[in-house]
Amino acid sequence: MSTPEPVASPAERPPLPVWKRRLFILVSLAVPLVLLGLLEGGLRLFGWGGYPPFIRPVGRLPDGSQLCLVEYGAFKPYFFANPTRPGYTEACTLVMPKPAGTVRIFLVGESAAKGYPQPPNLAMSSFLQAMLQDAWPDRTVEVINLGTTAVASFPLIYQVREALRFSPDLMVFYVGNNEFFGAYGVASINAAGGLPPAALPLMRAVRGLATVQAVEGLVRSGADADRTLMEQMIGETFIPEDAPLRQAAARNLRLHLGQMLADAKAAGVPSVVCTTASNEAGMGPLGQDDARGLGALAEFRRGEALALAGDRQGAREAFLKARDLDTMPWRPTSRTEQAIRDAAAEHGAVLCDVAERFRKISEQGAAGWRLLDDHVHPSLEGQAEVARSVVGCMASLPGALAVPASTAAALPSNKVYAERLGTNPWDDFRVAHTIRTLLGVPFMRRNNQEALAKAEAACRAFEAAQSASTRAVLDEWKTARPHAGGMRPLTGMVARVMLREQRPQDAEPLYRIAQWQVPQYTSWWLEYVYFTLACQERRQGSLDEAGRQAAAEAMAQGRFLLAHGNSESGLTERYLGRLHQLRGEWAEAIPPLLSARPRMNAEDLVACDQALFMSYVRTGDRAAAVALCDEGVRNAGRFAPMYRQMRAQLGP
Repeated sequence: MSTPEPVASPAERPPLPVWKRRLFILVSLAVPLVLLGLLEGGLRLFGWGGYPPFIRPVGRLPDGSQLCLVEYGAFKPYFFANPTRPGYTEACTLVMPKPAGTVRIFLVGESAAKGYPQPPNLAMSSFLQAMLQDAWPDRTVEVINLGTTAVASFPLIYQVREALRFSPDLMVFYVGNNEFFGAYGVASINAAGGLPPAALPLMRAVRGLATVQAVEGLVRSGADADRTLMEQMIGETFIPEDAPLRQAAARNLRLHLGQMLADAKAAGVPSVVCTTASNEAGMGPLGQDDARGLGALAEFRRGEALALAGDRQGAREAFLKARDLDTMPWRPTSRTEQAIRDAAAEHGAVLCDVAERFRKISEQGAAGWRLLDDHVHPSLEGQAEVARSVVGCMASLPGALAVPASTAAALPSNKVYAERLGTNPWDDFRVAHTIRTLLGVPFMRRNNQEALAKAEAACRAFEAAQSASTRAVLDEWKTARPHAGGMRPLTGMVARVMLREQRPQDAEPLYRIAQWQVPQYTSWWLEYVYFTLACQERRQGSLDEAGRQAAAEAMAQGRFLLAHGNSESGLTERYLGRLHQLRGEWAEAIPPLLSARPRMNAEDLVACDQALFMSYVRTGDRAAAVALCDEGVRNAGRFAPMYRQMRAQLGP
């Protein structure tokens, strides 16, 4: 039996060569990185990670051009602290390459730039487009609104870089209201803006990892449905006038806006930079007073007294001081306002001082309720005034973009443009109700009880003047949860009631306005085009040639949607069929209506079947009409009597 060889002790073993030790360390470090890389790649295959495009190609139009869509939800990854309640952009479309003779302008900013709480057709971008179209009748003007709710300036850098690839002729910036409480704001719920500016791109890169997003998807909680987006965005509730966060907010705005201007300049695109207006003379402070005696509310009351005494300059100074002392700075401060001016000067952009213009045309020496609906969002008149201010500053732009001062001065009044764009009592109520809800937030209500009472009184008076059927629609609109891209137009809902009451002459203009309030290339838009033309048919007995052409153009959009897979709800097919029927094309309506049926239910299915029944009758297919009615009688439950009525129309 052999004797085992003795085992060398660790001290007696020869050391590993240097290259082996280095290889071992390298492998030890590489293995987890490789595993992480595999996990990252696998998660990306399932849709996690990265950032969605702000503007994405949708498909080729018949003329060969590319239809592109402004994505309403592209900012969602920036709201990582409250991902179930992110801010949204207004969806809209554009075409590439840009059509000849078109002047394309992008408006960049937050919810005030978006036009909130006004509907899209009454936003500053719509006023700007209408005014410039009058100034340039030989060109086609596009003003594409990229305004996004609840974002600070940092995320907008990436939106602007992407927009610059879509042939803009001019960039207009209305930025600066959300540096404290917006996504990547210095005092927001995620507090990202409080980091050194150089760290923000790195943080954005980390937040874009699929692994990070997947883990957050497992642990994140839903939004509190009883709290507004404003309430959910707040991280710091008390920010004194001398707090470092105030300097950080102004620094971030100057740097980030400057980066956007530098990117536009490098792309050869001129810019107009606006200071952002706020409600200084009407809106009381939103935060608690500073315990050190720096009383924002006292300054605000002093401003009110001076304004009442006719001292505009004294009132202006007091109101602006009250705004700057407000410990919850939802409104821009003097520092952030100056940061906008500094960024414009540093990068050679045209400055449009909207904040100062609002003060000059306000009776109190500072902007108030006439020009603003709440703390920072312009009223209907304010939207028009922002647009008019931009047009007035465009005399300083180079070449064909310059608008002579004489041309700007000759433009029609704000009232003319508002009527042309579709102002109406129903959207006035929409705004009043939105403001009533906003002013009901505890920190908004604290020093603004009178404004809340006025909004509530206006809403109650309007509701009391309506019929029972219309009040029911108002209640339905108020309680319905908005879609991701926005709320269903109130104008379209009221028009539906009018049409049911056999009032097509009243319904038609509201349906036409509803078309302007939703993006094209959607089933919503097809719906409102159809009902607009249906009203015309009821009034006139048939469509005129312009109506037939409008139906054909809408049908082309419907076919485009179906060709590119946008048919989940079946509504596109349904309204495509109905538009065929308006044109008297009864046989052509049958295939899309049959395709829509499996995805319809309740009232929608009944309406679809009623349209299908009409096509069967008009084409002489009695057997198909009978079969449709019999199926409805058997399976439609509470709607069975409607199918019996249709069956009775066929006779024995």
